[in-house]
Amino acid sequence: MELDPKGISQLLIMQEPDTLYWTSGPWDGHSFSFVPEMGSNYILNFSYTYNQEETYFTYNRQCNSTSRLVMDLSGQIQQLYWLESTQQWNLLWSEPRTQCEVYAFCGAFGCCNQQTLPFCSCIQGFEPRSSGHWELSDYTAGCARKTPLQCENNNQTTGEPDEFVMLSNVQLPVNPISFESRIIEECKSACLSNCSRTGCAFNDYNCSIWIGDLINLQHLTDDDHSARDFYVKVATPMQSPKRNKRKLWIIVVLAISLTAISSAAFIWWMWV
Repeated sequence: MELDPKGISQLLIMQEPDTLYWTSGPWDGHSFSFVPEMGSNYILNFSYTYNQEETYFTYNRQCNSTSRLVMDLSGQIQQLYWLESTQQWNLLWSEPRTQCEVYAFCGAFGCCNQQTLPFCSCIQGFEPRSSGHWELSDYTAGCARKTPLQCENNNQTTGEPDEFVMLSNVQLPVNPISFESRIIEECKSACLSNCSRTGCAFNDYNCSIWIGDLINLQHLTDDDHSARDFYVKVATPMQSPKRNKRKLWIIVVLAISLTAISSAAFIWWMWV
């Protein structure tokens, strides 16, 4: 955990030197905006000092209760207080509030759903990159494609072009590239035009495209106004298995036809 080096009055938790895990939101004089519980805290008194000479964050006790701030193994900050009557530590507040708010909790191409167990699942067409870790509830390795994209094939003259699977009511991944677009088909076409582009979303004449790993996808409830439809690029067999069946049927029909022709030619030769 560190103070924001950009000069914004907020706390950051960094997963790696350049990867943001969580932010507290700016200090408003009483609490950080994403941690409103701090403003009504009756156990600890928090203060944040920021000026040209120094920047620091402190807290001290307001009463005789014993309290502590800790960070657990998942990266969640918790304020605990000791209750004499039960002789136990009790949770006063925690941030991030849910596992799905933790940056990259489900890894690349994983989708988090706070209403299900386990919280993480792979997008259609993907599978756990390390199944052993998933069995131990460690999803950070994320998911990998079951079938490579057609655009990754050196010989792109064969096979069906890549398509999309749609995820409904999701929180979009982080770090998109956005531009104006008239229709969803135009947005999809732009995503298909470059193999490194892995997903897209369209809303109010705005197309957003993601490059590389998709991070922080989250299923939301139907009444969440921030929910969007998201299109993930996949290999066609994963999206349209019926096409494969149709191709197999054509091959079988051709094989039967060729066999029949060969048999007829052989009978004619014998007759002659």
